[in-house]
Amino acid sequence: MNDTLIRLNRHWNLGKYNGLHDRELLSGLIKKLVLPHIHVLTGIRRSGKSSLFQLIINHLMDEGVNPREILTLNMDEPIFTPVWSNPAEIYGLIEQAEVLTGTKVTYLFLDEVQQVSNWELFVKGAYDTKRFKKIYVTGSTSDLLQQQFATLLSGRYVSDVVRPLSLKEIFFINGITDLLTVNAQKSEVLSLLNKYLIFGGFPEIANRELPDDLKIELLQSYYDSIVLKDCIAYNGVRDTGAFYRTMHYLLTNTATRYRYSTLSKALGNSENTIKKYIEYAEQAYVLNEISNFSFSAKENARPERKTYSADNGLISAVGVSFSPNSEKLLENVVYNQLIHAKYEDVAFVRTSEECDFIARRDGIWNAFQVCYDLDSTNRERELSGFEVIDPQLKVSSKTIITYNQKDRIDDIEVVPLYEWIFKV
Repeated sequence: MNDTLIRLNRHWNLGKYNGLHDRELLSGLIKKLVLPHIHVLTGIRRSGKSSLFQLIINHLMDEGVNPREILTLNMDEPIFTPVWSNPAEIYGLIEQAEVLTGTKVTYLFLDEVQQVSNWELFVKGAYDTKRFKKIYVTGSTSDLLQQQFATLLSGRYVSDVVRPLSLKEIFFINGITDLLTVNAQKSEVLSLLNKYLIFGGFPEIANRELPDDLKIELLQSYYDSIVLKDCIAYNGVRDTGAFYRTMHYLLTNTATRYRYSTLSKALGNSENTIKKYIEYAEQAYVLNEISNFSFSAKENARPERKTYSADNGLISAVGVSFSPNSEKLLENVVYNQLIHAKYEDVAFVRTSEECDFIARRDGIWNAFQVCYDLDSTNRERELSGFEVIDPQLKVSSKTIITYNQKDRIDDIEVVPLYEWIFKV
């Protein structure tokens, strides 16, 4: 056990962690350090939650905190199996660490805490007794905040979602930090974009030079681990084959409209089962579902819907042979960038024509079309998509996001993706 504690807490002996890249989320996390609240980080596996822990630990040490006062426990470790059914055992791990270092733990980081049944009871007790200056918790399912935890600690926790690296973060890591650099290094920008469209932004894959086939192999292992642990096992899914078929269908048809009734027929499952499977996948951050916007609750009862993957790499992981110039891949990146940029109420609008996205931020609605290459064959369709938006929305801006085109058509801005991400 001591060896595991030392391995998980290299900062005790070695000090600051090296080889880390800043995340857009980090400044907000550091700002919240002054709050006594429990800080909950959720997000898909391999998205960088543990690295964010290390970045926060580095900051604490920069602020003069003794590294031996900081304890990290990854509850996914097999050696902690006895703790999974008895959260009180966590106190024993803390005491063992304190004996090992001769120092009282004041900052506690619990990684992948969903492995421990009733973990929230331990956290509540530790919070109520002011045992620590700060408690951090991570988990790979949004369900962490929808169960007993939210009731027990209502008003006593703050939360953030950790996502795979955005395209903007990828650019920053590679020294492309503004539009001036974008235009000066266009070939590098397009190279990074092409890789991102296929392999996405999981940090281990995006930040390392690996052969393409090895990247795909890693992505497939990520996908299997996420689906098995956080969807199937976590929710007790019995028909694993049906679940995998549903995920494969949705990921290979990303950004494609459907109704539950058509999915039910295509996949041979009931509508209720399909809804549950999608809910499980959303809780594990595998994908997000959006619907056709309507002001009418009646019209919204059974609307068309679309799903988007949390990362383009997951689309490649299931064997989708989209080419890099696929509009679907571009659209998936745009959806995720809207979420990174704190847009809310993201939906599409479909009547006679379709607007790919409408989204609201700071109370203001904006409309977006995604078109890989705007030309004479699709120009009228893309422009008419904005005309189907209900005038009640009072859309503030209209944007067509392309791969590598820039223009202005009346009140519509045509902008390449690599420039647009610096404007949202």
